[in-house]
Amino acid sequence: MFITVAAAAIALGYFLYPLKVFWLRASLKYLVGLFCLWGALFFAAPPVDPGLIRLTGTAFLAVAGGLLCADMLIAGALWFGELVGNLFRKIPQLPHYLLEIWLAVERMASRKVGALIVLQRKQPLRPFLKGGMPFDGEIKAEILVPLFLTSSPVHDGALIVHKGRIQAVKGILPLAALTDLAPSFGTRHRAAIGITEKTDAIALVVSEERGQVSIAYRGCLVHIADRTEFLKTLQWVLKGKNILRLKNANFIVTTKVLDDLT
Repeated sequence: MFITVAAAAIALGYFLYPLKVFWLRASLKYLVGLFCLWGALFFAAPPVDPGLIRLTGTAFLAVAGGLLCADMLIAGALWFGELVGNLFRKIPQLPHYLLEIWLAVERMASRKVGALIVLQRKQPLRPFLKGGMPFDGEIKAEILVPLFLTSSPVHDGALIVHKGRIQAVKGILPLAALTDLAPSFGTRHRAAIGITEKTDAIALVVSEERGQVSIAYRGCLVHIADRTEFLKTLQWVLKGKNILRLKNANFIVTTKVLDDLT
């Protein structure tokens, strides 16, 4: 009776609980293989000793249950470690969807997949947005990355985020002239700076050539090296602070911004 209840609980766990750790997700195929092996013993002809079938089935259940518990423990430990680390590093908590955006941006940067994501704030983007396709979707890294792959029909243009959801894709934004910057800056960077010159939006860019991540705000571009810089920069601009006062930031500032300051 106990083994039956345990087996049912483990089965429900795998059906309902999304595995977090990659190598544990990859181990599912081996669990399927073990189950098939046990099935072969169960249906073997001539019949295999019932005690052996029961023993192997119990062992396979123990392996499956152990992996499930290990995933939960590792995910819990990582979550707790990140929580404690954030407290000691004094890294502010941001909405979860922004962390999902960082995961997507990080993956695209490692694969040199170009991307432009614009976070709409108080000022509407519609007056400056040409084209674009409505797209109401949840913000998940697993959704964002495929949208920017070259095989996607909507990979060109900007993805607009508003109120924590994807609002539109394939948007065309106004371009900054950038006559005073390096010619290596392409359309995505010019569009990111252009929309942030005209609105209070925040734009995130992934360079297709260099795999470099940047954040544009108020006509300035800040190169982002890692997750910590991403969180620090976003928190700074979300508070409405002057981005030029952000310490230890790698800036690219246009002439227009300098002219506005004088």
